[in-house]
Amino acid sequence: MNAAASLRKFSNAVGEINQNISHTGAVHSYDDAELRAFTEYINDNLSGDPMCAKYLPVIMTQLFEKIKDGILLIKLINVSVPGTIDERVMNKAPKNEFQMRENHDLALMSASSIGCRVVNIGANDMLEGTNHLVLGLMWQIIRIGLVKGVNLQIHPGLVKLLKEGEDLKDLTKLSPEDLLIRWVNYQLEKAKRTKRISNFGDDIKDSEAYVYLLNEIAPAEVKPLLANPDSIMSKGDLAERADLALDSADKMNCRKFVTPKDVVEGKTKLNMAFVANLFNNYPNLGEDETQPEEDTETREEKMFRNWLNSQALGTPPGTKTPWNAPYINDLYSGLADGLIILAIIDRIKPGTVEWKKVVFPPFHPIRKEIHSRQNCKYAISYAKTLPGMKLDTSSGGDDIYDQREKLVLGLMWQLMRCYTKGILDNLNKDQEGSADVDLFIINWVNCVLEQKGKSYRIKDFKDKTIRNAMPILELIDSIKEDVIDRSIIKEDAKSQADLLNNATLAVNWGRKIGARIYALPDDIVEGNHKMIMTIFACLMERGLQNY
Repeated sequence: MNAAASLRKFSNAVGEINQNISHTGAVHSYDDAELRAFTEYINDNLSGDPMCAKYLPVIMTQLFEKIKDGILLIKLINVSVPGTIDERVMNKAPKNEFQMRENHDLALMSASSIGCRVVNIGANDMLEGTNHLVLGLMWQIIRIGLVKGVNLQIHPGLVKLLKEGEDLKDLTKLSPEDLLIRWVNYQLEKAKRTKRISNFGDDIKDSEAYVYLLNEIAPAEVKPLLANPDSIMSKGDLAERADLALDSADKMNCRKFVTPKDVVEGKTKLNMAFVANLFNNYPNLGEDETQPEEDTETREEKMFRNWLNSQALGTPPGTKTPWNAPYINDLYSGLADGLIILAIIDRIKPGTVEWKKVVFPPFHPIRKEIHSRQNCKYAISYAKTLPGMKLDTSSGGDDIYDQREKLVLGLMWQLMRCYTKGILDNLNKDQEGSADVDLFIINWVNCVLEQKGKSYRIKDFKDKTIRNAMPILELIDSIKEDVIDRSIIKEDAKSQADLLNNATLAVNWGRKIGARIYALPDDIVEGNHKMIMTIFACLMERGLQNY
């Protein structure tokens, strides 16, 4: 048996469910198949990075130990969303647990900023290699990277997946997973097959979808190398059939994520990842004559979307109808049934929402609009009861359902302010109930800067001195010493490049000290006072934890 065959035999055997017991006594499980797949993904995607040479190749039994210093997690995030982390700010050769913890804080806060659900996960979990939490976070990061191209902006040919009576807006409402399922079915239809799938589990187990999908999307020069699809399907043994299908994928350099065992067992995550990788390499949508569309999502929309996604929202324990918020792919359609807004309101002020009045999916097709509008009306009525809410008098539940962008953004901003105020109140009981959250934050910032002997002060969040990021950088230094490196800061920054340099460092160092910053460097440079307020609020939250 050659080396490749031996490795394949080992991979096929992997797939056992392992269990570990947490310090609380809870039993958590993780799947060896996911451990194998994520390890291979790290090896494939980081092999060309000189900084990662000493870690690679990672073998399964080493993964939890090798992520201990945070370097691989930081690199993995930048593979999925390039530029998320400025690698100048990480501890490149951490010498102790303190520096490793800083790297993990940087990674976790950055993961949150791109929409990962980083709730009840901390640097300690990463340092200790808590298996199910490490793999859960890795999956979220990998998934974001795999599906970021499954959209109309990058692949306008996806319009071919529209069904009768649908328009582009309907397509934007679909999750990447739903789009990939439609894509598979579109290719199967082109191949003149009757097989259709509706999931990446049971519908994949017989390999029929893969066999004909691969044959359909293979480039002309590769197709002669593939086994005949009908010949593969004649095999009665499902594992043998899956192995032959994956041999075809191998000839297309796409044998990733799954083994025959994973296919036959219908492992949903890994099969979705396999299909996403196929789509990214061979979309086969005839896009040569179609120009990519411009990405229309604003930074503000993206920030709100990532903020909500990172919260792991749902109904509180004990609710008659348990519900967990789905991942939001489009801000407006994702909020249109009112449920996520109700959940964030209840997170801001627990017990506000009377959940027994709320209607949950699956909605009856005929009554979906009625129930969704009713939920949205509940959301507005509950939002008005939150301390400090200043809703436009013209705002109503119908605005949410009808996706009126300006009014939805206004509501989201007010909710984010209330959320921020609630966190700060909990950390600083002396100021609890302060009506003006902006003044509350500004006074704290200036007080800390003065106490630490810094020369900067801010008048408000529109203060032009903030645009070179120096007040933010000095505040970070005041909260936690020896984090910032002044040698790479442009203290007299005036050019766009220097301003952006400082702003990028401020956002990254803020995350490194554990501040959950969702805003982007451009928001600082452009003087976006709403986003700047959130940066100072996040730093204040982190700073109050020191006292």
